[in-house]
Amino acid sequence: MANTLAALKSLPCPAGDNCTAFQCLFSHARDRIESANKPVANKTSCNQDISKTPTTSRARALEDVDSVPEKDLQRKRIKLDSDTTAPSIQHSPDLTNWAKTQSSKQIKDPPVNTPTATHKGNSTRISGRNPLSSAEPNKKQTAGHQAGLEQSVTPLPSALASPPATITGTQTKPKSRGPESLNPRLLKKAPATHPTRVALVKALHKEFQRLNDELKKTAQGPEKKWVLSDQELIVKTLDEEQEIATKKTSIYNTSIRSKILTYKKMTLAVWKDERSKAVSGPDSTNTASTSKMAVESIETGLTPSQEVSFLPRLVYDLAPLRDHGYITEVPSKDDIEAAEAAVRACGNTETCDRCTRRFQVFPGRREMDGALSSHGPCKYHPGKAYYPDRTPGNRSKGQQRFRCCQKSIDDESGGCAWAQHHVFKTTDPKRLASVLNFVHTPTNPEVPKDRAVSFDCEMGYTVYGLELVRLTVVSWPDGETVLDILVRPLGEVLDLNTRFSGVRPEDMASAEECDVGSDHRPTIVPTPDPAQKPEQRLKIAASPKIARDILFTIISAETPLIGHGLENDMNAARIIHPTCIDTVLLYPHSRGLPMRNGLKYLMQTKLGRQIQLDPAEGSPEGHDSAEDARAAGDLVRLKVRDEWKTMRMKGWTMGADGELLPPDENWTVVGGAKVKTRTAR
Repeated sequence: MANTLAALKSLPCPAGDNCTAFQCLFSHARDRIESANKPVANKTSCNQDISKTPTTSRARALEDVDSVPEKDLQRKRIKLDSDTTAPSIQHSPDLTNWAKTQSSKQIKDPPVNTPTATHKGNSTRISGRNPLSSAEPNKKQTAGHQAGLEQSVTPLPSALASPPATITGTQTKPKSRGPESLNPRLLKKAPATHPTRVALVKALHKEFQRLNDELKKTAQGPEKKWVLSDQELIVKTLDEEQEIATKKTSIYNTSIRSKILTYKKMTLAVWKDERSKAVSGPDSTNTASTSKMAVESIETGLTPSQEVSFLPRLVYDLAPLRDHGYITEVPSKDDIEAAEAAVRACGNTETCDRCTRRFQVFPGRREMDGALSSHGPCKYHPGKAYYPDRTPGNRSKGQQRFRCCQKSIDDESGGCAWAQHHVFKTTDPKRLASVLNFVHTPTNPEVPKDRAVSFDCEMGYTVYGLELVRLTVVSWPDGETVLDILVRPLGEVLDLNTRFSGVRPEDMASAEECDVGSDHRPTIVPTPDPAQKPEQRLKIAASPKIARDILFTIISAETPLIGHGLENDMNAARIIHPTCIDTVLLYPHSRGLPMRNGLKYLMQTKLGRQIQLDPAEGSPEGHDSAEDARAAGDLVRLKVRDEWKTMRMKGWTMGADGELLPPDENWTVVGGAKVKTRTAR
């Protein structure tokens, strides 16, 4: 078949030079002209089988424009090579005559293997050799291919270079999303069934519609820009739902229901504030939610004293949790002596908590050189190891990487951060008691019975392990600071762990000492600028024992002690408290202990708040223990609200004195209404 078609090339075309067929199989007079103008070096490649190569079609771009009818010029389309991106040219009709003149000049002395631009009518066709048109392409073509691409369009004369003749790239703007309906967007992994998502989307849109209608009625002046159209409301709803569905898949139902409840309780003033921030943002035309996740307000329906009286229902028995670090008994003297003997026998050899290297510590410093630890500086990774996200369909386990530098966990080049000393920590209660023994919280009649406190500690590394360096107590549920002091540790400091504790060496060096009975409130230092907040300098306790004694003046054995991961804080302060409320136990991890949910994660998922954010430039580094204590207290208030709501549905009531009254056996609650049971009828 190919030979038959090739034989037709020797026959003249019936249409003659007026032929407009694409890749005509017959011969034409212009084909002979092109063959005569072809360089000798390219005759071999040009005489190959035409049915297999596009040489003839590309050679037509070099023909004399005057010999082609005007209708043929109008029907030509832009044709680009697969590996080039040609700019589109917009010009006036006067450019056609100029293009014909330029093409005629190029026919007389055509460049070798250099693509040219031929203007035909209102279109542009980029012509040149196809790298695939011959089995052995010219070496000059390969070497000068990039230079040819840069000169693929013949420069326009200055008279035609000005508007309306403009050259624009072929890149197009991304298409805007068309009108949408209240139908959840398609996701690779849906967090719930489609009917469930539709119902939640409609509920969220209903609250947006309500707030937007209220704003529309009262909007004046610039507030009118805050009003959303019907389509913008739909897009905002779908954006909010999609963000939760993709980022919080495991807790999708809880997160989106919490958001719906937040907007259901939101007032018009708060909605105005949110819309003003969204409109004044860098991309005010985007209807997606640019504000942070709405913060959920906590309304328990109880007075502060009633909330405190509710807390005993949330107290956990810590005796079964000894294996997880909760200490409920004071170590004996024999246990402490055995722990000290074991430390002496091993020569104070420890394992670095950062780089896992074995090293020695020297309490009181080594005599020969005054060193605190051996084996020089510590090179480690401050970020935790994690498994990167896998692409869809990839079921391989993947390779662990460090979050700090993205290096593989198997990389032998070492860590990405340096520290002056190796550090260690111990959780053995006998070794902790050998430094400072544990004590039970004493009964203090001077402490009000309706008091509850949130408690948080910060620790630093010393030659004795992790020691207390800051102690913070805030009242519950109002969150007022009751105690916030620095603590001078017993051992020589290896690293204050400023990245997490926020305690700096200069803070401890310049702090004023405080003792039991003295004023332990921070010293207020006014700033030169009245607009700035005055600086607060914390006072320091001379030892962990003095800090613990100050704590005992604030709390009693009956005082509910609230915190997150309380075993760490109580072990650092060396106290054993009977009434503890730990948010780790209130909101357990799905896999149980020792796995636990972080405080930052709980605040974001349960209350929509951001804590422990990375410090801005110039801001102090580390966590704020007062912020962590208040966060734990808010999580407990959230639990009180949910538990009290459940109990009320079961018939529980609150007495006049704040005591909880159980439901009457002859009555029950159905649909929120109190009705008699069947036995009482």
